[in-house]
Amino acid sequence: MQGIDYVAWWGAVVATLVFLWDVAKWFKSGPKIRQRIQPDIFYPDSKVLSVEKSGNGESKELAAYCHIELVNTGTLPTTIMGISATHKRNGKFGQMSFDNQSFTPHYGKTLPYVLSPGEVWSCRLEMSGLHKLAEWGRPYIEVTVSHKRSPVVIWPKMSANKANLGDAKKRCA
Repeated sequence: MQGIDYVAWWGAVVATLVFLWDVAKWFKSGPKIRQRIQPDIFYPDSKVLSVEKSGNGESKELAAYCHIELVNTGTLPTTIMGISATHKRNGKFGQMSFDNQSFTPHYGKTLPYVLSPGEVWSCRLEMSGLHKLAEWGRPYIEVTVSHKRSPVVIWPKMSANKANLGDAKKRCA
């Protein structure tokens, strides 16, 4: 083999590796949704459940919310088509659910919403709704996005002790 043959083989190997790298990048490209959920959150504009007056002023009991946040960590935009909360079927009864109207989107980003790469979309759902669903089965949240056939499923971690939640409501006021 002459020196020119080695250069030709070297070029063929490098070109093949570059081609394989481009194929791998193509398969990894596209939108990717990272989700975060935080139950038992209180907002400054939360619904006031009750007001207690005392010698030191008044104390407000605020509604607790479940904060849902979606981030597009991919390279292409996607559209959030809808969001709903439901529960895992327990076999005996029907299935309850809450749809888009039960969720309050933040910053005026109503659905459907085009989520660009690096952008965040968030909303909230009253915890009382999740507690109602928990009476029928384990609650979860489904987010329908345009780039997936099946919805993104988010399982909230809920407090098992409702007494602690009541104390938290009073402390935040």
